[in-house]
Amino acid sequence: MTGPVVNLSGPRFELALTPGPRYRHTMGFLFIRLQSSPQIACWIETPEGKYMDTIYVTEKVARKSWFGAPAAGRPEALPVWTHAKAAGPLSDAVSGATPGGSVQVQSALPARLSPGRYIVKLEINASFDYNERYTRANSGVNGQPSLVYSGGIDVGKGESSVDLTPLGTGSLDGSDGNIRPGVEGLTTALQMLQSARIVYHDR
Repeated sequence: MTGPVVNLSGPRFELALTPGPRYRHTMGFLFIRLQSSPQIACWIETPEGKYMDTIYVTEKVARKSWFGAPAAGRPEALPVWTHAKAAGPLSDAVSGATPGGSVQVQSALPARLSPGRYIVKLEINASFDYNERYTRANSGVNGQPSLVYSGGIDVGKGESSVDLTPLGTGSLDGSDGNIRPGVEGLTTALQMLQSARIVYHDR
């Protein structure tokens, strides 16, 4: 099953995500069993950490359409992206429901970027994803914290691509946008994605 696709030409990013074995999981809510899918955001920064724009974000996060959540939404779902985009635009973002299978999204954002090196970050998180370290008692709705992937890519120097790799985790309560280096204590959160790859096309 393929997720949302936007067909573009000219300078563009192409984001390709392949789900892992824990992309979806079943959770218990009172006496109900529900399927939980992750929330995802992908954005681009300068090497110095300046947020430029969002490439892709799931619709629930973009619209803050959380069931039973406060008006401010749930910043703890994707805290690194939430705090980063507060200082910048969402002008080119593609948003949609969390795809059930692989997702391929194209973004025309590079047409507005100066040639050079940029950092792509991707944050993913699933609610109620508990383990022995992150329990219902100590980690709230999240369970395991958001996982942030990262990779460097060149714009304006011919076609370039990078496989994003885990960098660290976000705040459990959404109080800040800092990345905690490393993935110690994570288990199933590391299995949500099999791969995350971004390609820069120059034409």
